Amino acid sequence: MWTVMQTKSDAEPWWFLEGWEEDVIEQWTFSEKETAFAKYVNKIQELSVKYPKNRIKKGTQIAFWNEDEILFCESCDDDLQIYHGLLIMYNNSPYAIENKSNEDQLIRQAFINEKV
Repeated sequence: MWTVMQTKSDAEPWWFLEGWEEDVIEQWTFSEKETAFAKYVNKIQELSVKYPKNRIKKGTQIAFWNEDEILFCESCDDDLQIYHGLLIMYNNSPYAIENKSNEDQLIRQAFINEKV
């Protein structure tokens, strides 16, 4: 089962810190990989319009942000950047393209590099 998740947090989506599930603001579940990646690409396009900065890890974990969107952390007495994350899970585990098949590498080139 494939899941596309959108998060909003002061941590990029690849950190998976304790309680990270509470940062999920939307998620979509799919039975087919191609459908999941189509949704992922659609969300990349949507978020890249709203948030000009981005960084990708493992080919499927991406953080978007706008430098003006910050949150003051009282306990650390500092401003923290807010990140809008997007990631793909396969069978409840983060899916990484980097170490996968040639097909995945083509997906990365066609869907991710071209869109961000």
